[in-house]
Amino acid sequence: MPRLFDPHIHMYSRTTDDYQAMSKAGIEVIVQPSFWLGSPRRFVGTFEDYWENMISFETKRAKEFGIEHFTCISVNPKEGAARPLAVEAVDAMVKNGYLERDRVVAVGEIGYDQINELEEEIFVKQMNIASERHMLMTIHLPHKNKLKGIQNLERIMNDNARSNKTKHDSNKMLIDHNVEETIKQTLEMGMWAGLSVYPITKLSPDMAIKILAKYGTEHVMIHSAADWGRSNPLSVPLVAQEMKKSGQFNDNEIDKVTFTNAIEFFKQSPKFTWNP
Repeated sequence: MPRLFDPHIHMYSRTTDDYQAMSKAGIEVIVQPSFWLGSPRRFVGTFEDYWENMISFETKRAKEFGIEHFTCISVNPKEGAARPLAVEAVDAMVKNGYLERDRVVAVGEIGYDQINELEEEIFVKQMNIASERHMLMTIHLPHKNKLKGIQNLERIMNDNARSNKTKHDSNKMLIDHNVEETIKQTLEMGMWAGLSVYPITKLSPDMAIKILAKYGTEHVMIHSAADWGRSNPLSVPLVAQEMKKSGQFNDNEIDKVTFTNAIEFFKQSPKFTWNP
């Protein structure tokens, strides 16, 4: 059985049956970024309750099925435009020490949803918080107009390089939800690229395999991004199987995008305490 790592999955919205199936399929470790819960929040306390649930309860729930669980804490892009709530939630995230908690390996996911100034304010604020703490970041490309999202990120990086603020380290940034029109730019900026294999709205296994065949397996990782929607928590083993069947990849290349690349990225965090 292959050893597998899903570096982006929202287990808050999944069942114990999913955990059991993931374990049986060979998934040994997962990272759960913060995401939108399906309806607008009204209080800062709901963010804190959610972060606490991921850090404490989900880690315990995963362990019951032999899966190591780590988290990324943030105000998600879809919630970034809410004022004053998003600003207050980011302040609470810092003030109340959530980024210092065990198994919090990154700030994320952060980025764009509708691509507007309010979202960008919260995005940049959280990027600065991560860099000041030498933390990893998981960055969300928008569901629509991904190319503009990656172009805006390049502008932010350039602005940061010219500023007197703590510099962003591109090697500590995982850009998720890449497609063929964004992955080249992601990799050229020295960042890590996530491919979301998610039925209907993101990539199919075939689409992901075509991207891997064209751009290679260095600094790229497959994940499910499974959540409330019509998603598959077994996307990582599915892609591993389909890569093998395609005959285009050797075992080492398959292992890279479904296991070792994710380890190489997240082990940059001292909070990533799992040893394969």
